[in-house]
Amino acid sequence: MIDTSVIEQLKYDVGDSTAIELISVFVDESKKLVAQMLFSTDAAEIELCAHSLKSSGYSFGATRLAQTCQLIEQQVKVNGLNTEVVTLLKLADAQSKKTFEHMRELTQNH
Repeated sequence: MIDTSVIEQLKYDVGDSTAIELISVFVDESKKLVAQMLFSTDAAEIELCAHSLKSSGYSFGATRLAQTCQLIEQQVKVNGLNTEVVTLLKLADAQSKKTFEHMRELTQNH
């Protein structure tokens, strides 16, 4: 779910306490983006949320979630809001829950 080498590099770059704060902000903001994608019926809004979550996901080591968001972004751009996008949105929701829980565990252990 998470590329822990990215988290370790973040801790090395900014220190443990700042990294934990940044991860917490990432989780909180990403939860909002996931919810926004799930409940939106506007393809452009979903595309923008997916793009934002993709970028921040890669930055924080949430690689699988970022890859799914990249697929959502591409599919929405090409096909609009279709059943494949809905399936990907459900996958992103499930992945995000696991990812965010894992990140919370990582921050509590340090």
